[in-house]
Amino acid sequence: MNMIQRASRLALPLFSLIALAACGGSSDDKAEEGFNQGYVQFYNGAANSANSALTVDEKAAGSAIFGDASNMLAIEPGSYKYQLKNATSSALIKEADITLNKGDKTLLLMAGDAANPSILTLTHKREEKFDDQFRVFVANLSSNYDKVDIYTAAETDDFSKATLLESVATNTITTSGKMLKRGKYKLFLTTAGSNTPFFEAAAYNFQYTTSYVMVVRDKLGPMQQQVSLDMVGNSSTVEALEHRLAKGQVRIYNSLDNQQGQIAINNLPVADLVQDTLTDYIQLDKNDYSIAVLNENNQLLLNNVLLTINAGQSKSVLLFRDAEQKVGLVNFTEKNLPQVHEHEINVANLVPDFKNLHFYFVRQNETIESAKFHVKALEFKKYASLVLPKDFYSISLVHVADNGTISLLDKTETLQLEAGKNYILAAEPSAAAPSGYKITLVK
Repeated sequence: MNMIQRASRLALPLFSLIALAACGGSSDDKAEEGFNQGYVQFYNGAANSANSALTVDEKAAGSAIFGDASNMLAIEPGSYKYQLKNATSSALIKEADITLNKGDKTLLLMAGDAANPSILTLTHKREEKFDDQFRVFVANLSSNYDKVDIYTAAETDDFSKATLLESVATNTITTSGKMLKRGKYKLFLTTAGSNTPFFEAAAYNFQYTTSYVMVVRDKLGPMQQQVSLDMVGNSSTVEALEHRLAKGQVRIYNSLDNQQGQIAINNLPVADLVQDTLTDYIQLDKNDYSIAVLNENNQLLLNNVLLTINAGQSKSVLLFRDAEQKVGLVNFTEKNLPQVHEHEINVANLVPDFKNLHFYFVRQNETIESAKFHVKALEFKKYASLVLPKDFYSISLVHVADNGTISLLDKTETLQLEAGKNYILAAEPSAAAPSGYKITLVK
């Protein structure tokens, strides 16, 4: 668990488990029954939005970050006002009337620019019985594709045997659901009228007799040129399907002082060793790779360390020396987040001299003692991530000795993180620093 408390929902592959409870399903596949309320849910497809909260008649349905959904709220049938607000600041994003009829579910999809978003609305009956079938709707929220065709195929078939499910223009959602027999389906996306898929999801198991909404959306963060296919059900868990043949990428930070040489992946040089430098992203196919570090005489400092790159995955690798001056590395996966209203920062301890270190993100009205955001007791070769709201911060590196002595090893000037950037913060040894240690912030 991260060393900072944060209320959020990650797009974990638990869709089917939660959908089972939320949809009224059961292990013996009984149909949904007794839908006597009106139902409403919110999906956040506005890339530059903050965490946004839905209320209907002052009843809270929960909040959603980009690519996420709120809980489904059950409410007495009737006409109401709904509000979408910034979950942190409570600033109003959108307010409108909504009518919720008995047995109907309304899904509100926020799209476009968060300053003036469009709201797509899908209303459908929560059927009591589907006879071993499921219903699917499709929304296209991608700004990169004016119109997409979505195809389905049996689990063992390729695109040549796929069937066109829907054609969907950008910023629209289908209103007539298509019925399909429960089971596993491959999913393909093409541009309108094309016979060449630009996206293929591995077989997805539509195992419940319920309604699914597929949302085509652009990925943000480090993988901006790709799309995801989000599966929205009746819970707050959204499963983001990735293109199974999408490229991944890696970037490498070098904390090795006074060391010349090269970094190699699968025995091919990819970058020179430059002190305190983060390489550009290196594009890689989905595969397992070996990383090596060589000095200026082509002698191996590090060899055959495994690096696994999955489809659509972005990773960072950090090089360091241990207490015996041997070269090692730590790697982590970067989140595909917009990094606009808040930043998720990966923090790493590359200092072998202490049991652990503390990192404090101090705002202008705070001190280290009162700082709300921090990573504490981070051990050598370990990393953690935390989310910082948009603000000005001074970052402090602190060590607490066994006798209780507190040392301030380094401190940055007050700074504001740049929107759209993925940051890495590393504590590392430095012969040039007064304390012998420094913190480096790279993007």
